[in-house]
Amino acid sequence: MRFLLEAFDKDTDFQMFVVELPQGRDEQIKTIMGWTTEQQGWEGYNLSPQQLVEIEKLVGKSIDQARCYFQLTCNG
Repeated sequence: MRFLLEAFDKDTDFQMFVVELPQGRDEQIKTIMGWTTEQQGWEGYNLSPQQLVEIEKLVGKSIDQARCYFQLTCNG
């Protein structure tokens, strides 16, 4: 499964950037997201501030949270 963090401008809803999460971290991502079932490969999820903090740790970089809202998408 391929997971993408998508950032959208709070004012315009335009996509600002995308960060691909590291491959092979499915179990960590499931824990962060609180999933109890397997993803199908077409889902998108709004992220809470705490989930975003955990994903920042996973990708190893700080992400500007002030201007954007964030979604995690699953791509099979």
